[in-house]
Amino acid sequence: MKIKQILNNNAVLVTKGNSELVVLANGVGFSRKIGQKISESEVDKIFVLETHEMVEHFSYQLSKTDPKLLTLIEKLIQYGTNKYGIKVRDYIYLTLLDHIDYTIKRFQEGIEFDSPLHWEIKRFYKAEYDIGKKMLELIYDETGYLLPEQEASSIALHFINIRSNRIDMNETVQVTKIIQDLTNIVKYEFKLVFDEDSFDYSRFITHLHYYAQRIIYKETGPVESENDLYLQLKNLYPLAYKCVQKIKLYVYNTHQILMSENEEVYLMVHIQRITRRNKGEKNEL
Repeated sequence: MKIKQILNNNAVLVTKGNSELVVLANGVGFSRKIGQKISESEVDKIFVLETHEMVEHFSYQLSKTDPKLLTLIEKLIQYGTNKYGIKVRDYIYLTLLDHIDYTIKRFQEGIEFDSPLHWEIKRFYKAEYDIGKKMLELIYDETGYLLPEQEASSIALHFINIRSNRIDMNETVQVTKIIQDLTNIVKYEFKLVFDEDSFDYSRFITHLHYYAQRIIYKETGPVESENDLYLQLKNLYPLAYKCVQKIKLYVYNTHQILMSENEEVYLMVHIQRITRRNKGEKNEL
């Protein structure tokens, strides 16, 4: 590897073949020169980013932000990995560094925080929200800045986003909005309060997350003719079926997507589970 740019004392941009990489190690950039070779054994972490633009953006962020912020992000990702088994791509270091640097500057300038999906994220993505709260704790311990709770949901969005192979944060926000709308349909149809700590509710939200992604990317699959399982569930669980038809209508009217029969089957099963559990009935599914 050859040094292309020294970002700070602990980070340098290098080339390896046709690839550009960002490498970190304590003092790795100190007294180094452009063009100087550096071995992988000398570095603690190598960041591999998908595009040249991402590499340039990350390099710029590292050159202008406090190196301690990247240390906080490392601690946060270790926390998420140890507690929730999350797997991340190196891209998240870039987005978090950018986000947290900007967040702290806004806080210093007294700018108010706004997270319109704060309550939805807190309800639907408990693990990611907990990771966001952990970041607030790390920032407070390091800087003494007590950021508002709403910022935890904004940080959580970065971890929600890595569930998808895509990296568009706006689409992650859309997914959260769809989940909110679909759960509201179920809640008002059955006039119930969800047991948000239950395993069935967690599975339901996870299913809705991936279904919402398929809606956004128009990946709902073919609409089949009625099969035996569909007809059986339709007859066994008429209330769940009726609720699914309302969801189906919402999805078509709002996103011009016709729900597949397989999706109806999955939703009927999930809705039957969570509604029976909330009523305290035995769940045979």
